[in-house]
Parts: sequence; C-alpha cells; structure tokens
Amino acid sequence: MMRTNEAAAAGRPAARRTRHATHYLVNPPAPDAAEFRGKSGQLRGSPPSAAFTLIELLVVIGIIVALVVASALALAGRGSDGVALSNAQTIVTGLVGATRAQAALHQTNARLLIYAQQPPAPTADAAKYLRTLQIVRQETAPSGTVVWVAAGDPVTLPAPICVVPPAPVPTNHLRTGVVWNNNAAMGPVSTLAVSAAFSYNGQSPAGPRPAAPQYFGANRTGRVLYLEFAPDGTVVSNPTTNPTKVALTTAVLGGNAIPLFNNASAVRGLFVRKSGAISLVDESTGF
Repeated sequence: MMRTNEAAAAGRPAARRTRHATHYLVNPPAPDAAEFRGKSGQLRGSPPSAAFTLIELLVVIGIIVALVVASALALAGRGSDGVALSNAQTIVTGLVGATRAQAALHQTNARLLIYAQQPPAPTADAAKYLRTLQIVRQETAPSGTVVWVAAGDPVTLPAPICVVPPAPVPTNHLRTGVVWNNNAAMGPVSTLAVSAAFSYNGQSPAGPRPAAPQYFGANRTGRVLYLEFAPDGTVVSNPTTNPTKVALTTAVLGGNAIPLFNNASAVRGLFVRKSGAISLVDESTGF
C-alpha cells in the first residue's frame, strides 16, 4: 500500500506537467504585437492596403480615355456622318476625362480648349475652327509667371463634325433652310466659357519629339471656347450649378469659309456636371 501511494505521489507532478503542456498548446500566451510589426507599423503577414487615392484613380481613367480616343481617331472618317458624329462624341468625352486627370495629377487648373478664331480673318484657320481641341494646364514659369502650357498635341474632330458654339448660333453658321433652337437651357448648343484673347505655350520638346507650337501660329493669341477643371476635379469655368453642355453637329466644310451646320436634328454631345461626372447625350432633344 505504501509503495502504491508513493508511486501515485511520484506520478502526480508528471500528470500536472502533461495537463499544463496541453493547456499551453490549446491556449498559447498572446505574443507581443510589436514583434509582429514591420517598420511600416503593419502586422506581418497581413494583406497590404488596397485603397487608391483620387489622383491614382484619375490617372488610370486618363490612360483609359486616351486609349479610347486613339481608337476613335483610328475610326474617324470611316462610314456615314452618323458614324463620324458618334466617333467625335467619344473623342470629346475622352479629352474631357483626360483634362480632368491632368488637373488632379499636377494639382493645378487644366482646360480643354476649342479653337474659335473665326474665318475668313487673316489670323484664322478654317480647318481648325470649332474642330480642333487642345488640353492645357497651368504652370509656373522660371520667372515666376503663371502660364498655360500644352499637355499633348491638338486633336481635330473627324470631318464633317464641329462643336456647336454657345447660343445664339450665328445665322451665317447655318445652311439655307436650317433653323436652330437657341434656347441656352434646353437647346442643342454648348455652354462653354469663352476667351477672346487666349495664349498658351506649346508642349516642350522631349527626346526625339520636337517642341509643339501653339495652334494660333505666329499670332500666338486667339479666341477659344473652353472647359476648366480645378485640382479636385470639379468644373470651375461654369459659375452656375448647371451642367456644362458640349454639343456636336454635322456641317458643310469647304475652303477658308465658316462651316455651315446642315442638320438641326443631327446633334450629339455630353453634359459635364459640376463634380466632373459626364453624361452622354445622343439626340438633339436631349439637351
């Protein structure tokens, strides 16, 4: 009996150790969190943050719209006026998005310009009038002067498409018999801002690419329609809370002459809301 009790007593510590070891395996002590954190303060082994900043998103959008614009330009001029109008709508939509991306990426104001130097003036180019667009952004020159600088090359819409100017559309822009709805609120007209004497610096040379001149040529100053974005991506060229309208239509083009809009029903375009969001308009009555 005595030996049995001694054996039992001798076995107790081993049983306790076994139970303690089992408890340790099931409920290990919590490690010091600092041991599992890297220099960034993030737990090792935890997935990295997947959040994107507004600038990163706008840059990605800018790349996508640039590809869309390139595709539309490749198709420009193929097919009917309706196809050209649809391609022009895609191009302008892409350029609006790219302008907004320029403002966010460089944290400065950016504008989408539409050439509006009216022919047959000696300083005007009829081939560009209401058809050539250019993205520019604000930069500070070494002298400290704030200037506008080209971001990329000018883009010309496929023939025979033109941007409709703000109301009232001049009668000398209409083909005989065509009547235009000049209601600024509901008619198929643009509500872009106007600058009578705008000047900007051409794109700087880079590698094999030469410097790009202004599209005003030697005159260096001219009339433009424009849409402007602030660094936060909002529209600042429209003082109202209403969307900015960009209307596009077909026209008869020829020589050093003003284009003649030939179909008041053949109008497409887009709304650019104060936030920068874009809505497409696919018919003249949608404005």
